[in-house]
Amino acid sequence: MIMIGELVFLIIGALFLVRALSPIKRLISELPDGTLKRRWRLLSNLTLFFLLFYFVFGYNLWLLRESITVLSMLGSLMLLLGGIASYVMGQLALQTANDVKDMAILQHESITDALTGLKNRRYFDQRMSEEVALSLRHKLPLSLMLLDVDHFKKINDTYGHQIGDEVLSSLAKLISGMVRDSDIVARYGGEEIAIITPRTSKEEAALLAERLRDLIEKTTVAMVGTTQEVVQVTVSLGICSLSPVITDKDALIEESDQALYLAKKYGRNRVVVSNW
Repeated sequence: MIMIGELVFLIIGALFLVRALSPIKRLISELPDGTLKRRWRLLSNLTLFFLLFYFVFGYNLWLLRESITVLSMLGSLMLLLGGIASYVMGQLALQTANDVKDMAILQHESITDALTGLKNRRYFDQRMSEEVALSLRHKLPLSLMLLDVDHFKKINDTYGHQIGDEVLSSLAKLISGMVRDSDIVARYGGEEIAIITPRTSKEEAALLAERLRDLIEKTTVAMVGTTQEVVQVTVSLGICSLSPVITDKDALIEESDQALYLAKKYGRNRVVVSNW
């Protein structure tokens, strides 16, 4: 009877080990290449080795079935518990990975504009505060540009809001493709897009803004499906940088907005840089 009990423990433990491999393999397939994936693959191989040990232990039990001891019984029980622990660990690891993934998606959605895929106003406000504080602390240049689509209301009125949305989405891709990875591009509101450029002087920001203005003017940003009419737009940009006069987030935004206002007032499709 003791022999049967030990074998039952081993079989059940082995079954738990086999079931543990499934979530571990699934987790490995979902992980990006790197150290973490290599470690989980190593754990998967160790689990297979552990499973092989079950069969070796069971075979030896069968050979020594005439001299079964309480110690071998405890060994079988420990292997059963080891199999159960491996199974629970595999399930917990997969569930944790899924939860982390869901949290990452929720976090991404909370700071992303659904239409353009750019960062939203909430993220912009947070990063502006951080970048201003960092630039002031380390005496680094920081510039902000506000971009506004010229006559955007006319586009919506003429072609409909769907084309207007397509225009904004296309502009977002154009801008994201031209700025640096360190720049922060966000939908500031409506048809306005904000670009925070860390470690960038006013002159450098003005060059980038002019390249953006020129690229957008020459690019088809939407096409009307029924008539195949191409839609092209122009943009106005206002720029301001931190300076002895502009020393905080609110002043930087206000002066950039004022420069944008002047760009539109002077005829649109132009870049205006704040004098401050």
